[in-house]
Amino acid sequence: MADKQREPSRIWWARPGKLCGMERPGGGGRSHRPERRAAEIAHLKAKGVRLVVSTMSSRHNLGAYEAAGLPWHHVPVESAQGGADALEELLPLLRRELRRRGALAVHGDRHTDFVAAVCAAHLHEARGVEPAEALARAAAAGLMVNGYTCALLGVELPDVDALMRARS
Repeated sequence: MADKQREPSRIWWARPGKLCGMERPGGGGRSHRPERRAAEIAHLKAKGVRLVVSTMSSRHNLGAYEAAGLPWHHVPVESAQGGADALEELLPLLRRELRRRGALAVHGDRHTDFVAAVCAAHLHEARGVEPAEALARAAAAGLMVNGYTCALLGVELPDVDALMRARS
């Protein structure tokens, strides 16, 4: 793996230094680039990520994590629309793994709606952050938030622009 590091384009540190949600390292879909993937994995490791949770429906990138010495957990999910069971599987995993030292990265492919839901649900459970607020933060960081994401968490679609204005 290359020593060169590159911060992923779409990454949200839901819990800085502990939990991030992101697009697949290297980019999603047809825009995926192996050189970018290696640099982004190097960046994640440098930031203390010790476990990657892939929610992609395919097994893409898992071999790259192994080659980089980065443990992974795979829970295939098409989208937030069908992610209720996977969310129930992942929340206890996050609860358990985030007690340990280091950080976790949760990623989808190009579609990060489910990733945003997982991180927002964890923030609500662990820190009492309102899901709509967390989803607005995820959207502001570039993750996909849509009606399915909100339905999975039982909230209205957040007004990201209004949230950003209120913080200014």
